[in-house]
Amino acid sequence: MKELELTPRLMAIADQVPQGAKLADVGTDHAYLPVYLLLRDRICSAVASDVNEGPLQRGRETARTYEVDESKIAFRICDGLAGVESHEADTVAICGMGGELIARILGAAPWTHEALLLLQPMSSQPELRQWLIANGYTIQRELVVKEGEKYYVILTVTSGISQPYTPAELFVGRQQAGEVNPHRGAYLADQLRRRERALQGMKQGNPAPEVLAQEEALLAGLKDMEKEWNAWQR
Repeated sequence: MKELELTPRLMAIADQVPQGAKLADVGTDHAYLPVYLLLRDRICSAVASDVNEGPLQRGRETARTYEVDESKIAFRICDGLAGVESHEADTVAICGMGGELIARILGAAPWTHEALLLLQPMSSQPELRQWLIANGYTIQRELVVKEGEKYYVILTVTSGISQPYTPAELFVGRQQAGEVNPHRGAYLADQLRRRERALQGMKQGNPAPEVLAQEEALLAGLKDMEKEWNAWQR
């Protein structure tokens, strides 16, 4: 049997799943993550959910291909976590969705305050971070992963109270001295270039002064974070 290999994004999530966890993989698609973890006896069970039958069928095919014990993985068609009970999962992975959709899924499942959440938003990161902070979650870690030419951020989240984030921290995540995050510096530089281009484009459109001031403050905050990060790496 061939070895199941994960993409860098999924591998970074798999590495954070605790030994013996009960996993809910929301928007599972091919079920690569739960199958990979079951093959390695990292988790005791999994619920693989999706809103459509097609991805679940592909997930079942993956499980059959790698001869996973069918009693340990449940394929369930549902909206987010609507079809998952709290006793079925202590770890929840939600990958490849927009940040606002992730927030909606979590908001409809308050039991996730008791779970470890591994979130990989494709968009609306500031909105997701703000929602998490406002709703009793705390972001324990943010890992930047490079896949191809793109950077992706994985948020490790638990229940808890967070100090307010600055606009720049909402945009790129809070950072800490000494954290191991090899792609963080390049990610910050990439985000700075994007915001600089956005600011130049905004200036050509005669924006309202307060909007321009907010964008300039965000850019200044990002520059400070980049300097801080580079100083820590020396």
